[in-house]
Amino acid sequence: MFLYHAVWIATIFIAFVILFTYLYAMEYVWCVYIKDQVPFVGASRLHKRAVSKYINDNYPDAKNIVECGSGHGSLARYVARKTNTNVIGLENGPFCIFLSRFFSLFSRANFKTINTDMFKYLDNTQNMFDIAIAYLGPTVTPLLQKYDKKIKVLISLNFEVPNLKPVQVVDLKKGFVLYQNKKYPHKLFIYEFK
Repeated sequence: MFLYHAVWIATIFIAFVILFTYLYAMEYVWCVYIKDQVPFVGASRLHKRAVSKYINDNYPDAKNIVECGSGHGSLARYVARKTNTNVIGLENGPFCIFLSRFFSLFSRANFKTINTDMFKYLDNTQNMFDIAIAYLGPTVTPLLQKYDKKIKVLISLNFEVPNLKPVQVVDLKKGFVLYQNKKYPHKLFIYEFK
């Protein structure tokens, strides 16, 4: 009897793995070939801890944070939990939105995902954000500098904004992301807009 249940549990587990692999592949195709945007890459535990610590140490009064391109929301949920802030995740990938909302059911963080194009949202919102977090590609991250009237601080993971001088660069000293055959070491680039 035990063997019978073990086989069923293993079969269900394998079915979920196949389903999520298929959905992730479809999300990649959606991002790269249909929407022509950077595919989802999740933030590492190192990133999550560093961003939360930096916010707590340097911006303890921050209340409203937006994560641009929040993916499945793990970074945004972690930051919301560790910094006691309200975090909005902006994402337009269907699989990422599904996962973000699913995982949010089990989280006590002040976090919500909005299914939208982040640039359209930032163009049309009246909200002011204390901090914006971005883990986007090197071609997309610089586009956020035009929202300097709606964002006080921009924390960019790994990718520098070419025309801005960061107030601080935090070298995480381990790891890198490979993007278009170039290694980008794990760093936080902090920009303040006056």
